[in-house]
Order: sequence, then C-alpha cells, then structure tokens
Amino acid sequence: MLERLLIVFAVALAAALLYGLWRIWQHRRLRKLRGVTTPVHLPPGVAGGKPTVLYFSTSECAQCRLQQTPILTQLQAKFDVAVHQIDALEQQTLANFYGIMTVPTTVVLDAELRPVAINHGVAPLQKLQSQVVGSP
Repeated sequence: MLERLLIVFAVALAAALLYGLWRIWQHRRLRKLRGVTTPVHLPPGVAGGKPTVLYFSTSECAQCRLQQTPILTQLQAKFDVAVHQIDALEQQTLANFYGIMTVPTTVVLDAELRPVAINHGVAPLQKLQSQVVGSP
C-alpha cells in the first residue's frame, strides 16, 4: 500500500513540475513577444489605439462557435475593444508567431499592439475583462 501511495505522489509531483515548467516557458515567451515590434503580417484592419483581441479559430472548431464567440461578443459590448477573428490554418505564419497550438486561442494586445496575454483554450469573460482593463 505504501508503494502505491509513493507512486501516486511521484506522478503528482512530476505533473506539477511539468505544469510549472510549462507556465514559466509561457511567461518567458510572452515577455519576449512584448519586446518585439508589431509583426508585419498582422491582418488588414488591425490597428493600434485601443486594446485588441486576436481570436484564433478554425471553421471546424465547435468550442469556438459555441463558447468563445459569444464571450467575445459580450466583451465587445462592455468595453471598447477590437476583436479580430483569424483562421489559424489560413494565417499559419501569424499563428506560429504567437505560438498557437490549439483553437480557440485568444491573444490580448495593448493599444500599441504588444501582447498582454495569450489564452490557450476557451477564455472566460472575467479573465478577458481583467486582461483588457489591465492593458495600458
């Protein structure tokens, strides 16, 4: 019995360590992206001056249509934020630039088009609100 508990503990510790390393990697990548000037391959219509959300999805993504799109609509109704939906398959260069690995993914940009946050998976409204309000 003790051996099983030790194995479970070791697996949980390894999972926590991997998660922590992944979060550190994400934080460093975001910090590095903040130092890069605006990518020249942003889609037409993306302009600075106010917070912007780049919303990466695909035509087959059910979570995008049923969950993330309504959340982003609510966000636009509450705040002066531009939301640009981008097909991750058609805009692969841009998706690679931001490290998009799954859809839906939202990239919150500040008024100068520098990334503030990257959310892999469905991002809740409260999280997006805090990221948009927190952007300078």
